[in-house]
Amino acid sequence: MTTTFDISWGFFTLLAWGGADYLARTSSVRTGSLNTAFFVQAIGWVLPALYLGISLTISGTDRDIDWATLARLVPLTAVLLGVGYSIYYRGLEVGSVSVVSAVTSAWLLVSVLLTTFFFDEVITSSQWALILTVTGGIALLSIHRAALHGTGTGFWYGVGAMAFLGGAFALWKPLTEAGGPFLAVVLVRGLSSIVTLALLRLREMPIIWPAGSTRWLLLGAAALDALGYIIYNMGLDRASLAITAPLAAAHPLGTIALAWWLLRERPGRLQVVGISVTLAGVIALSAIAVV
Repeated sequence: MTTTFDISWGFFTLLAWGGADYLARTSSVRTGSLNTAFFVQAIGWVLPALYLGISLTISGTDRDIDWATLARLVPLTAVLLGVGYSIYYRGLEVGSVSVVSAVTSAWLLVSVLLTTFFFDEVITSSQWALILTVTGGIALLSIHRAALHGTGTGFWYGVGAMAFLGGAFALWKPLTEAGGPFLAVVLVRGLSSIVTLALLRLREMPIIWPAGSTRWLLLGAAALDALGYIIYNMGLDRASLAITAPLAAAHPLGTIALAWWLLRERPGRLQVVGISVTLAGVIALSAIAVV
């Protein structure tokens, strides 16, 4: 029987990731998207590392860690995650939060397709129908390219983030099986922060630690992003995956709601339909993918 406590894991993940993305958007506008991506991952590495350390100290571990698999998959996942975050935050910086968040949320579609081709997962007819639904929602968002307040929607940044993050999360299952959820998060997030640092250096951009209120926005984004990973993984351990994952996949709803409320974003009717179709399809796809 599903209880309110079971549902709370996915709901609080939604709130944490939705709030993190909104704060990261504001920080990206003020200090740059790459700078924000670096600090969110570098600072956000601390909370999962602390949780892992405390957990190992209190209860130890009887898990056999597959270090060979971790050595092979962690670097690839870190590159995909680091680049994905950088593209996503760039989209939030220059485009519409509603459009970029909705398109990026379809990383689940990419993840399902990749696990089918590379890890022998089977896609059912229901999943194919939802994949087509999500694709249709994204197509609607691509049609209405008119700018909000005279700027681009950031649609193609959302597509790029969707591809890279989908690749990263497709590898999350074998990573978790090899080392457990928290060790995988700590290793990948630590290395992905180095990836974004390398991107900063390649573009010859300075590392800027912001002052004033922006500093707190950045710290808040990093803390909420990391907290979302912790809550999500705890939910997978303590509640049904079929309950936690669909709610967590809906986290762009939190970001979009904050953008509509605080930024006064008012997408056109076609965009609203596209956003609704995309998010509904993603949530449904997540629900049946884990049942």
